[in-house]
Amino acid sequence: MLLMKQVPEVKVMANILLARNLATSLGGSSRALSPESDRIRFHQIRTLAKAILIGGQSYRNEPYSKLSLPLYISSRTLSEGASDSQFIFNQEPAWLIKRALLEQGCPVLIEGGVNFISSLITQSLIDLLYITRVNQDGDGHFFDESQLLKNYERRSIETIDGASFESWRVKLESSD
Repeated sequence: MLLMKQVPEVKVMANILLARNLATSLGGSSRALSPESDRIRFHQIRTLAKAILIGGQSYRNEPYSKLSLPLYISSRTLSEGASDSQFIFNQEPAWLIKRALLEQGCPVLIEGGVNFISSLITQSLIDLLYITRVNQDGDGHFFDESQLLKNYERRSIETIDGASFESWRVKLESSD
């Protein structure tokens, strides 16, 4: 499978799954859209990371209880605090990145939902973005590709078992 080995300039990576209609969930979770090839790739990407960053909604809807990496959560509704290797902050995703990099080193991996990742794409704060595209429609949490296409360029694409795996890097210079 297509995966970049750790590159020193990559401090922040992100991973997102997109349905044909740009939804990121089906029945409230991304798992229903994820084929086996995506789950394999998902875990390979995790092996590169020092910490995982997510939003409160991902924390409530996805299975993060058995994660072996430190987990940083940005939430306006969960109580701030730390337990074991989970850290909850009522802070914006950009702040959470700085905190995780300072405490855990790089790279950190964003697995947060569409709103979490979209805000970071808009600010060009993700160095390397992995996108899995599946040929199935989802029903919620839709991704707007406009900022991705403006701020990033696709570096690679590979198709396995009907799923398309892409890697995107932030553009070095804006074309505006």
